[in-house]
Amino acid sequence: SPTTKILLLDKNPKVAGGNTSKSAALYRNLFSSKTSQALSSSSIAFYGTIANKIARKNTGYFWMFAAEEWQKSQKGIEKLEREVDNFAILTVEEIPKNLKLHVGGAADFKAVYRVLHGHNCGALSAIKLTNFFVEEFTKLGGELLLNTEIKFIRLSEEEHLFPPWKGIEVLSIIDQNGRKYSAKKYVFATGAWTPNLLTPIGIAPHVYPKKRQLFTLKLQDAKEMVHDPTAEVPNLILPTGGVYIKPILQNGLIMVGCADDLGNPFQLQDYPPPVSYTHLRAHETVLDLVCRLLLEK
Repeated sequence: SPTTKILLLDKNPKVAGGNTSKSAALYRNLFSSKTSQALSSSSIAFYGTIANKIARKNTGYFWMFAAEEWQKSQKGIEKLEREVDNFAILTVEEIPKNLKLHVGGAADFKAVYRVLHGHNCGALSAIKLTNFFVEEFTKLGGELLLNTEIKFIRLSEEEHLFPPWKGIEVLSIIDQNGRKYSAKKYVFATGAWTPNLLTPIGIAPHVYPKKRQLFTLKLQDAKEMVHDPTAEVPNLILPTGGVYIKPILQNGLIMVGCADDLGNPFQLQDYPPPVSYTHLRAHETVLDLVCRLLLEK
């Protein structure tokens, strides 16, 4: 729509400064939902057309299952289409010998029974992908305004409460410096910060911020994890707790994360501190535990 004028406001000094900057930047197409399958497959196909611009690496996913969890997952796995979703089911014996994985189980981690190997999965640079979209957006005539945080949404009625027949609408939005912006339409794509903006005017966004922990660990030697560090290593999902590992072996690093639920409160923290797991030994972090159980040695 060449006649439409669009202004994009971002509270950060540069794009991709919010959740995107903290993203693990992994992608996959292994979903039981038809909607998610369509969205992921079309996105991954598009990533392939700009792979060199976004540092895309189609390394694959190794989704490891314990025996009990494998049985529970059968209904979802049956919804995958082997031709379209491009995956294989591996036994423990079929795991590539290059990977030094401890598959026998230990402590809280159950033994590996099967592996769902997604071929059309991998990693990319979330920041480079965002910068690509910004470049395309500005080419089409879009305008970008950084360091602009919306603090207040002004409605067409000044009263705190008003009857529904008044035809209330957003009159303007106001930033941290008191500057007003008016438009025919407003789109709030503000992620975890959406409730702060919309609940005061009576809109329930059904978005709840929650901390997800992601740590980067330095390997003394990449051969601790694989026999050949120059080979492509898939992203790993362990058979317990949804713990996932993103190898970045060219830099001698691995990223480890998980999504804990019960006991992890919904709250907004722009810079959340790491959790202390007091039930572990004083010298041992939860990541030490994960790595000790994961690696063969």
